[in-house]
Amino acid sequence: MKKNILVSFIVVMLCVTLFGCGNDKKEAKKDPIIGKWAQGSYVYTFNEDKTCSYDAAGTLMNCTYEINGDKISILYTGSTAPFETTFSIEGNKLNVKDSLGRDTIYEKK
Repeated sequence: MKKNILVSFIVVMLCVTLFGCGNDKKEAKKDPIIGKWAQGSYVYTFNEDKTCSYDAAGTLMNCTYEINGDKISILYTGSTAPFETTFSIEGNKLNVKDSLGRDTIYEKK
């Protein structure tokens, strides 16, 4: 009897050690906007820490961003007001409304 309890205890401890038992071991879902998106020579890079950059044909601008549903708010370094718009992602395509309300499609790189 004691031997069966000891064996069960060892098996349970091995399972906990090898596979974990808490949510902290599970990988969090990666936000689909994270990564590099390009339209010709215009490239947005969105990072996990909510920082970003925008390379406008060789002019690099650093920024931060926030997402709320289908809305994105991008604050460029040195600006006091963020650029706010809607966006959507389908596969490797990021559709962002430009400042005039037109669709601008970026492709994931």
